[in-house]
Amino acid sequence: MDVDIKVSDNYKINIKFKEFSKFIVVRKVNDLKLQKILIKQELYKALSPYFENKDEWGILTGVRPIKLILQLLEDNDEFKTKLILREKYLLNDDLIKYLLDIAKRESKIIYPIDRDSYSIYIHIPFCPSKCSYCSFQTLIYNSEISKIYVTELIEELKRESIFFTKPPKTVYIGGGTPTSIGVKLLRNIIDTVGSYYGVSEEFTVECGRPDTINEEMLLMLKEMGINRISINPQSMNECTLKNMGRNHSMEDIYRAYELSRKIGFFCINMDLILGLPGESLEDNRTSLNKIIKLGPENITVHTLSVKNGSKLFDEKYMNNVSINRAIEYTKNITLNSGYFPYYLYRQKRMLGSGENIGYCKEGFESMYNILMMEEKQSIIGFGMSSSSKFFYPELKKVESVMNFRNMKDYVERNSEIYSKKIKQYKNFNF
Repeated sequence: MDVDIKVSDNYKINIKFKEFSKFIVVRKVNDLKLQKILIKQELYKALSPYFENKDEWGILTGVRPIKLILQLLEDNDEFKTKLILREKYLLNDDLIKYLLDIAKRESKIIYPIDRDSYSIYIHIPFCPSKCSYCSFQTLIYNSEISKIYVTELIEELKRESIFFTKPPKTVYIGGGTPTSIGVKLLRNIIDTVGSYYGVSEEFTVECGRPDTINEEMLLMLKEMGINRISINPQSMNECTLKNMGRNHSMEDIYRAYELSRKIGFFCINMDLILGLPGESLEDNRTSLNKIIKLGPENITVHTLSVKNGSKLFDEKYMNNVSINRAIEYTKNITLNSGYFPYYLYRQKRMLGSGENIGYCKEGFESMYNILMMEEKQSIIGFGMSSSSKFFYPELKKVESVMNFRNMKDYVERNSEIYSKKIKQYKNFNF
């Protein structure tokens, strides 16, 4: 494809591809942000008639579409917000309604904003094996390295606790697979949080892989006050589990779920990924129906994102299944089964024009997921690869401090990150 751009009193864009040719003129403005939007608008309007399927997202890109909508609703009434989404970003009316419904549900959790409220994220980088779609800095579980890591993590938690006088609103231990490090190490982390920070309203542990979930682990989590867990099969297809590098079976998924219920966990999330290699539209439907039949309080449906660093990226994986049809089926069947969409985000390199959507039964929204994704609260990150985001509502701004992404630097140089976080802590009364 050849794209020729000439700039004078306006932008003249000439696009040529094989027999296709299109000439577009865009008026020139001084505002760079507005200029980009005008160019996107004209490109979209000019080129969309040549595609069989129109993108319901129009020209709206970025990870956090609901964050934009919440900001629009803070500054405008609902009618004006709809108008901006339709005329500026070119979203279609059905999607606008869908996104506004999610924003209203999130608003109940987010507002009123408390500047000095915070949540905690704790990262455990270990997994039993690495899945083909995974691009995270995960490490295959090793008992000795895990002990070294947890020792540093606990020191980090203790050291920074002096800046906190009230408990976090939510705590989320994610990964990786937190339960892969075993009962003793995970208990020590949870106990440190309770002892040094206090009891949160919501405490989630991402158990993740069913092969790391057993009775001893679940009893410990229940005893320590964990009130939300995730069991993440990603697919309910035995062949897919094997192909993506998982060491567990369908039987393990059912066993872990039933055991969790028996021990008394009544807020369970289960993850599903649409677009995994070898899976058809019918496979996606079957997986979702099996999960709905189990009846978890939360179901998170991800559209596969082929990210740099994953095995699928290296293999240049392309999917031939209609992701949009799978997403539409997901939206319909969850609603008909008593689930509501409560948060949504997008990622780069997602198949089709997809998104990741969290569904829940009434009253079971994950507060952490909402607060983290919409960046309406400070989230303090602990552990390698974690990110701390300090929210300044008066400036409508978030300042981030990122921990080191590899084990060696995290263990040996974490004091460098601590000094950066101290500068932020001084601006808050956590």
